[in-house]
Amino acid sequence: MRWTRFQVFALASAVGAFALMVAGGFVTQTGSGMGCPDWPLCHGSVIPDFSDPATAIEWTHRTIAESVGLLVLVTTVFAWWDRRDERRILYAATLTFALVVVQAVLGGAVVLSRLSAPLVVVHLSVGSAFFAMAVTTAILAFVLPPPASVAAPTAAASWQTGSAKAEH
Repeated sequence: MRWTRFQVFALASAVGAFALMVAGGFVTQTGSGMGCPDWPLCHGSVIPDFSDPATAIEWTHRTIAESVGLLVLVTTVFAWWDRRDERRILYAATLTFALVVVQAVLGGAVVLSRLSAPLVVVHLSVGSAFFAMAVTTAILAFVLPPPASVAAPTAAASWQTGSAKAEH
């Protein structure tokens, strides 16, 4: 069975969300939360000096977050383009995108507040909800059947892959 582009990106978003949670946990466990004391830049730069391991750890977490945010955005766009008739998928994908945006803003607030404990807890909580919704979107992408226009290849596509029977 061939995966649709929505399925590929939904799965990539869920895996990316897991990687982001692991990276965030690593930031917390190593005490690297202030490795980049400003936001959205890091020591005033897009790419900072990595001589301090805390800077490298925090910057890596932010870079993973940016990549995952883009994956989630693309997943949401494909949900609306390819699966717009399936409300459960649209809700899940759109909520996942909204949560990743909220999570990014909270991440900035955590840094600008110099690691305010209540904000750190909210950041972790929203991150957990974001991860859960990314996984939910990926599960729905595979459990709910795609529309016939996405699921079945056209005759031209079958011919190009060599799966069409020769006509005589």
